[in-house]
Amino acid sequence: MLNWYAVYVNVKHEKKVVQKLQEQHIEAYTPISRKLQQWSDRKKWVEFPMLSGYVFVKINLSEKEKVLNCPGIFAFIKFDGVEAKIRDTEIAILKSIEMNGYDVNQEAVDLKILDEVEITEGPFKGLKGTIVHLKNMDYVQIQLESLRQSITVKLPQQILKKRIILN
Repeated sequence: MLNWYAVYVNVKHEKKVVQKLQEQHIEAYTPISRKLQQWSDRKKWVEFPMLSGYVFVKINLSEKEKVLNCPGIFAFIKFDGVEAKIRDTEIAILKSIEMNGYDVNQEAVDLKILDEVEITEGPFKGLKGTIVHLKNMDYVQIQLESLRQSITVKLPQQILKKRIILN
């Protein structure tokens, strides 16, 4: 059965590793974000990985050695000695963030660090999490549970609803 797994790769080599894996007919993915960089003489759109040092592969674990033999890959991400399976829904979230950008600047709702929230609209509707970072009152970090990593996404806070947690 094919599952998504994450591998550690050389930082700034994510796109090259994906290309090499795809040449070996291995489905590979690294989410890319675009950012407008300002230099003294010009502005330019620059692509960079959302999760630096990570590439996702969709394989049967019998193909593990084939993946590890690819230049630039160090190891599979493991938790408690077991390769961490990445859920299809989490890959879909990353792809949606990559496609849509979610760069919206609207009035903020009253959110604080450690507030439990649920996304109420859009492709992330129903996703729950904890606010772990707010920057300029329009950035929210989404925790990818199976990878135990966060990515920072610019989301309109109006689509976040505080969750009431009863003890």
